[in-house]
Amino acid sequence: MDYDRDLAVPCRALGDPARARMIAHLASGLRAPASELARVAGVAPSTASEHLRVLSEAGLVAAERAGRHRYYAITTGDVARAIEALQAIAPGIPVRSLKQDRIGEALRTGRTCYDHLAGDLGLRVTDLLVREGVLAPLRVGEPAEPADPLPRSETVRSWLLTEIHARTRPWARGCLDWSGRRPHVAGAIGAHLLGLFEREGWIVRRTGTRAVRLTGSGSHMLHALEESVTS
Repeated sequence: MDYDRDLAVPCRALGDPARARMIAHLASGLRAPASELARVAGVAPSTASEHLRVLSEAGLVAAERAGRHRYYAITTGDVARAIEALQAIAPGIPVRSLKQDRIGEALRTGRTCYDHLAGDLGLRVTDLLVREGVLAPLRVGEPAEPADPLPRSETVRSWLLTEIHARTRPWARGCLDWSGRRPHVAGAIGAHLLGLFEREGWIVRRTGTRAVRLTGSGSHMLHALEESVTS
């Protein structure tokens, strides 16, 4: 039985800028080939393979074969939450180009964190659920059950009515948002809402990053809900 955890193992695996960029790219829950991760990290394909071996041996990523190709993904949601939390205490990377500045702003505005929304958008959704009485204020890492199964807003109620009740994970969990420095909603309802927002066309993913942006219809829907809750 393990009585303690060897924190040095994941820390050593993450203690290289190229590997850190790779794992941050995968923190959205996406799968990516080694060639894409090499481009993200700014290293040669042969060097990327060695970095991915280190991450794999540390249990942070795993490879899955699809036809002739191998795709890498983070192993668990715990890894994604740990990466998000580390980003909250990590120093900022100096911005050296307009493209880098735009990507950084897009990530702060809205992004995926494994299987749920993060950034300003994720916090807006979390705040809306709290103001509706659906959620009590979240605490980082702690599970939470719905505070009220019948929110006032018909739209928010419809979000919850389609939830799958047979689940093996907490209904909600507080996940530390690195840009907002407070918890956004993760867990079963967080994953459900990300899927719902995509299916309804309220958000679209930005190619090449884990950033997402609200569409016109999504912006109108969310603004109208926020206005109705505060009125």
